[in-house]
Amino acid sequence: MRPRFESVAPCPALAAPGRLRAALDAADAPCRGEVYGNHAVLHVPRAQERVWSPFLSLDLVGHPEGTLVRGLFGPKPSIWSLFAASYAVCAFGAVFAAGFAFVQWTLGQPPWALWVLLATALGALATYAFARAGQRRGRGQMDLLQGFLEDALATP
Repeated sequence: MRPRFESVAPCPALAAPGRLRAALDAADAPCRGEVYGNHAVLHVPRAQERVWSPFLSLDLVGHPEGTLVRGLFGPKPSIWSLFAASYAVCAFGAVFAAGFAFVQWTLGQPPWALWVLLATALGALATYAFARAGQRRGRGQMDLLQGFLEDALATP
C-alpha cells in the first residue's frame, strides 16, 4: 500500500546528500525535509499539508553509474497507525465472529455472528478504500516530492 521506487541518479553517491541538503536549504525550495547521512525524509510545505499528504523516505546508496535512490512514500505516522489499528480491529473481530458463529452452529443455534463477520469484512474493505482515496488525493504531492528529488540530484 505504500508506493516504492528505485532509480539511479547521475550524481556521485558522496555528493548526493549534500546536493539534497543544499536544495532543501534554498529559499525557493518547493518542499521541506531533513538529511541524515545517506538517509533523507522529504515533506510537502506545512501550508499545503493535509490529512492525506505523503512524505518520502529516501536511502541514497553508491552505484557504478552514480547514486541508487530507494524511495518509499507513506502517510504521516499517525495516519499509518490509524490504518494499521483499523485493520487489526477488523481482523480481531473477524476471528472472534467466525469462532462465535462456529460455536452457534455446532450448538444448533442460528449463527447470527456471521453478520458480524460480514461487517468486519466491510470494515476492512472500507479501510482499504479510504487508503486508496488518500493515495489518489496525494498523487500531486507525491509527484512534487519526486520531481524535487530528481531536480536536486540531476547533474548540473
